[in-house]
Amino acid sequence: MDPEAKKRVLRAFTYGLYIVGCRNGDDTNAFTANWCTQVSFDPPLIALSVQKDGHSIDLIRASGIFTLAVLPSGSRELAGLLGKPWKRVPDKIFQVEHFYADNGCPVPANALGYIECKVLSEADAGDSVVFIAEVVNARWLRDGQPLTMAETGFRHAG
Repeated sequence: MDPEAKKRVLRAFTYGLYIVGCRNGDDTNAFTANWCTQVSFDPPLIALSVQKDGHSIDLIRASGIFTLAVLPSGSRELAGLLGKPWKRVPDKIFQVEHFYADNGCPVPANALGYIECKVLSEADAGDSVVFIAEVVNARWLRDGQPLTMAETGFRHAG
């Protein structure tokens, strides 16, 4: 395989940037994600890819719940902060204005909207785990254009 061609093709995929909020008891975190998508209408299901070596995977596995928030265009700084590893910035969610959804997971205050999810299953996916989760609640908060990976200039595929 041509490594340069692979990198260019994977970087051409279009992605949004989202914030995943998770909690288990008093342990709360949020992180930036872009590998997520709706996979079913009925019931409403999403797939979310989470790195195996992060703190949040343990919270999601223990509680079986999370939120997925749509960030507005112009939120590059927030996506960057919440994209930092928990080991380096364990209190990152408390550095941004946020509120808690009905399921107890955090949501950035500037979100366009969010969904609350209940994990149904997980599958090993290389350096990540893909969670299949049911959307159990949704709230639209305000109109706006969603933040995209292309807008931020962030890169990771290759």
